[in-house]
Formats: sequence, structure tokens, C-alpha cells
Amino acid sequence: MSALVLDPGYSTTRAGFAGEDVPKSVLPSFYSHISSEPAKDVFGDECMVPRSNSEIRNYMSRDSVVEDWDTATKLWEHMLIKRLQPERQTPASKNGLNDEAKAADGEGDVAMDEAAAEEKPLQENPLLITEAPWNTAKDREKAIEIVMENWGCPAFWLSRTSVLAAFAAGKATALVLDVGAANTSVTAIHDGMVLK
Repeated sequence: MSALVLDPGYSTTRAGFAGEDVPKSVLPSFYSHISSEPAKDVFGDECMVPRSNSEIRNYMSRDSVVEDWDTATKLWEHMLIKRLQPERQTPASKNGLNDEAKAADGEGDVAMDEAAAEEKPLQENPLLITEAPWNTAKDREKAIEIVMENWGCPAFWLSRTSVLAAFAAGKATALVLDVGAANTSVTAIHDGMVLK
């Protein structure tokens, strides 16, 4: 069981496995909202292709704080579940091989159907999500709600990017200069805590 790491940013969102040198998946945080019927959102590099009735949006503000939680959840699920995890074999209750038995005695795989419906997509992997040092308590609670309740992660950690950068350099106390696509910040870290 390896831990997943999700690093959302204003320009790109990155995801991968803990301990690896580079993320396995990097996608633009921008997406294309197509308003024609049916309305849909397009993620990844194909979102930048010019289309009629489309608008380029970003789920984050310029301060690297999530503004559109529904879209953030869709993009994060796409990265963590579709791109990082292998395809799962179709359960026997859903592959059609047991349909005859279900019809014959009325029981069949009913219990399995209920169990499969309750299965959470990330119930086998711990997850670390990074956040901006100025992220609000309300946004932290929303991230925790999505990860624990919707995805069923067994363990979860939400950490500030500046603290992780200091730890990556082997320092618990540091002054971290973070230059991003939308802003630059200077954060004082003392014993692994952000000084405000």
C-alpha cells in the first residue's frame, strides 16, 4: 500500500506516489467548460483546443485556493483514480455470469451488489494533499470531507507547501520563498509550523 500525493496549484495539478522523484500525472488546473447540450467539462491538454460554446476556467483562485469544489473533485478523482490506479477487474456480481442464478432463486448476488455500491475509490491508499499557507479552516474542512467521506481514504494528511519544502531540504526551521505561476510568497517555518 503506497501513499498518494496530490499537489494542486493555480497553473498545474500534480499527482503521484510518495517517495518517487517526479509526479506520475500532471494536468493543467485550467479546464474547458462546454455549454452546448449536454454541458460538460474537459480536463487535460485537450481542454485548450478551441471549440465553439467553450470557456476556459480554473477551479482555483490566483491565491491557489479552491473556488469550485465540484470541478476540483472531478479533476482530482480523474488524476488519482483513472490515471494512477490500475483498472480493477469487474466483480462477478456485475459481469453478467450470475444473472441466471439471481433470476432462479431471487437471492443470487444481491448482497454483493450492495457491497460494491458502498466501495470507495481510494479506500486502499493513504493520501497527502498540499495546500497554500493561507488556506482557510473552511477550505481545509471541505478537503477533509471529500477525501474521507466520498473517497474513503484510510489515512489522510493535509500539509502546507512551505512546510513540505522545508522538510524536503532537511530543515524543520526555515524561511521558504515559494515562486508559483500566479504569486510569490515568503513563509517563516519554525519547528514545522507556519509562523503568521
